[in-house]
Amino acid sequence: MRTHLPKMLLFFAIAVIFLFACSSGVINLNNSDVLQSSSSSFDNNLPPAEPNIPSSSSFAIVSSSSAVALSSSVIVSSSSEVNSSGSVESSSSIVESSSSIASSSSSSARSSSSSRSSSSARSSSSARSSSSSARSSSSSATPIGPIGPLNCTRAGLESAVNSYLTAIAAGDYKKMPLATDAKYYENDHDAKQKYSGGKMTYDKEVAFGDGLWKAPLKVDFHRNLIDVDSCATFTEIIVANSEPQYVLGARLDVKSDKISKVTLVVTQKGDWGFNAKNYLNYSSKEDWSELPATPDRRSRTQLQADGYAYFKYFTDKTAPAPWATPCARLEGGAYTGDGKNSSCNVGIPDGTSITPLSYLADVDYGMVVVFMYFGGADSHWFRILPAGYRYIHTLTAMKQSDYQAPK
Repeated sequence: MRTHLPKMLLFFAIAVIFLFACSSGVINLNNSDVLQSSSSSFDNNLPPAEPNIPSSSSFAIVSSSSAVALSSSVIVSSSSEVNSSGSVESSSSIVESSSSIASSSSSSARSSSSSRSSSSARSSSSARSSSSSARSSSSSATPIGPIGPLNCTRAGLESAVNSYLTAIAAGDYKKMPLATDAKYYENDHDAKQKYSGGKMTYDKEVAFGDGLWKAPLKVDFHRNLIDVDSCATFTEIIVANSEPQYVLGARLDVKSDKISKVTLVVTQKGDWGFNAKNYLNYSSKEDWSELPATPDRRSRTQLQADGYAYFKYFTDKTAPAPWATPCARLEGGAYTGDGKNSSCNVGIPDGTSITPLSYLADVDYGMVVVFMYFGGADSHWFRILPAGYRYIHTLTAMKQSDYQAPK
C-alpha cells in the first residue's frame, strides 16, 4: 500500500489541478465565448455549407473540443512520465505547459484563420480587381500600343495605326510618320460622290491640319484589321463619350516605311442609323480575336469572295453566301441582336446593285472589309469564322434623308 501511495497522491493532485483549471477557465468545455469566437472565425473563412457538409458552427465545436482534448492528452502524457520516486514537484509546470500548449494551439488556430482570412481577402480583392479590369476593358478606351518602325509586317502596320491614334488624340498630324506626298481624305455626308465611267470613287481630299484635325479626339474604343499583303490597315474608331460623336472607318496605306494615304469614312449625328453609344456598347463586347491556324480557316481569296458575295445577294437572292447562325449585324448603331439564333440575313435590300471598290483582308483574324458607295462612302467589315459570317459592321457616311440607291 505504501508503495502505491505516491502514485495515488500524484493522481489525486493531478485531478485537483485539472478541476481547478476547469473552474478557473483555463480549460472550459462550456465556454460559449470560445465557441462563438471560433464560429465567427470559421464563418468568415469557410464556404457556405453544402449537403452532408457540417456547418461552420459544427466546425467550431470540433475545433474547440480538439483543443481541449489536446490539453488533456498533454496532462495524461505528462503524468505517465512521473519518476519512480513518486515526486509531484513538476505538477504545476505540467499544468502551465498544457495551458501554454492550449494557448499556442489557439493562437495557431487564430493565426491560421487570420492567414486564411488574409489570403481570402487578397484573393477576393484580386478577383474584384480582375472583374473590374475586365469590365473596364470593355467599356473604356482601349490603350494605344507602342510605335516602332513602319513596314509591311503586322508589327510595322500596327505601329502605323498607333501613330495615327496618337496623332488624332493630340489633334496633331505631325505625330505620324507621313510620306512627303501623303494624301488625306475625309468622306463624310457632305462629300460629293460621283460616278466616272461606271466606277464609284471617294474624292473628298482634305489638307492635313483641316477637318477632324482641328480638335483632338477622345477615342473610346478601336479595333484593327491588318493586311500585310496590301501593306494597309483598317481601324474602327469610336468616339462616344465626348462631343461631337463619331464612328470612323480609317484606312492607312503604308509605302516605303511611311504613311502614304489616310482615308476616312466619317459617320456622325444624322447619318444612317447613327448612335455612337450603341456602337460602343455592342462592338466592345464582341469577340474578334485571332483564329487558330486550322485547315478550315479562310484564305485571303476566300475572305474576299465571301465579302463580295454579301452584295451579290442584294440583286440575286439565290446567290450563295456563307450565312451562319448566330450572326450579329451592327449598322450605324442599330443591332440585329446576338442571341444563339440571331441572323444577319435580315433587312437585306432587294434589286439594289452595289459594286465593291476595294477590300482589305486579315487572314489571322478572319476579317475582310469592303469599301463601296452606298448612297455615301461606305465600309462593310466582316468577321468570318469557319462556319460563316459571325459579325458584320457597317458605316455609311450618308444622311438618312439623302439616301438614293446607285443606278
